[in-house]
Parts: sequence; structure tokens; C-alpha cells
Amino acid sequence: MGVIDGNKGQDQKGYILLESLVAFLILTLCISFYLPLTTNLLVTIKKEKTEVDLARVAYEQSQKIGLNQDLDSTWQTGKTHYIITLSEISQRKGIHIHYGGQTKEMDILSTQIITP
Repeated sequence: MGVIDGNKGQDQKGYILLESLVAFLILTLCISFYLPLTTNLLVTIKKEKTEVDLARVAYEQSQKIGLNQDLDSTWQTGKTHYIITLSEISQRKGIHIHYGGQTKEMDILSTQIITP
């Protein structure tokens, strides 16, 4: 019978340290690729949400023009405030919505609303 050596665990210490460092490196690389992608996605979502809000406000205000109602001067969605102005150039109406540095313009070609 062979002799049982109780020092086998001591030989594994360097291997366990190396294995832990490799696992930490892989985890760090995965996170370093994931964070910029997530950040870019959140910025894009915020821009698109603002663009959709601007279009929705312009559409609702154009409906008010079609029904001969007064426009809202401001519009609030959550914490976001939009400033709405009406423009009339040679009997053509238009809506300008301002938010931060962005402006959404919508020309109204007809004020007649057709319902089915």
C-alpha cells in the first residue's frame, strides 16, 4: 500500500489562485463590453422617447386647430415641459414645439378633419 501524503492541498494553492484570477479576468471583460452597450442603448431610448413625445404633442395640437380650439401654450409630460407656439405664414398654419435645444415643426395643410 502506498503512503497517504497530507500535503496534496498545499500543491493546489497556486492553481486555485490562477483559476480565480482567470475567472475574474473573464468577468471583468464581460462587464467592460456590456456597460458601454447598455449606456448607448439608454441614451438612444431617451432621444427616441423625446422625439415621440414631440410628435404626439404636435399631433394633438393639430387636432385642436382642426376643431377650432385654442392651442395649449405649454405641455407637460412627467418632468418634461414643452413650449408650443402657433405660426401663420400666408394663411398656412403651423405648430412649433420647443424642448431644450430641439424644435419640432409641423405644417398644417388642411384644417378639415374627416371622420369615417
